[in-house]
Amino acid sequence: MSSTVSSRMLICWVNCPKNTVMRRKRVSAMSDKPLTTGITLDSWAVLAWLQGEPAGILVRDLLNWRSGKPPAAGRTTPLLQQFTGPPDIFMNIINLGEVFYILGRKKGVNTATQTINRIRQSIEIVPATNELVLKAASIKMRHAVTYADAFALATAKEKKSLLMTGDPEIKETGEAEIFWIGPP
Repeated sequence: MSSTVSSRMLICWVNCPKNTVMRRKRVSAMSDKPLTTGITLDSWAVLAWLQGEPAGILVRDLLNWRSGKPPAAGRTTPLLQQFTGPPDIFMNIINLGEVFYILGRKKGVNTATQTINRIRQSIEIVPATNELVLKAASIKMRHAVTYADAFALATAKEKKSLLMTGDPEIKETGEAEIFWIGPP
């Protein structure tokens, strides 16, 4: 079941200093078509969640809501109110591979494999199709981002979703609508 934002105005919430207060940024839509079908997670967001970092609480709450648990009140509430129900959650297979190798180096291949299997149960993994590879490569040509970051951006654009990240390289591209969870 897809949940969408159907109003003509999208409100994105971004962190203010010390992550204590949020401020709104209104983004005009060009038509009455849905602005977003969900949220794309990059590896930064998923690793923050897996490592128990404060920014990962937002990812945890999002995944809990998607699995049927009511969302916790707090920093995710303004974002989640933009949806009529639990949003679809996406992650590109390239970004999943990035999470796998980072976890594998830190905790071993068995733990990394178990974690990846758990992630696949909660998040729709988007394949690296020929078309998406070329979109990511085009983004990489225009911006100083990693190739994996280019896939996160390309996936968010393809899925018409917000990109949840704390990666400053991604934030500066302007290639996708960002839900910022990183440091101010």
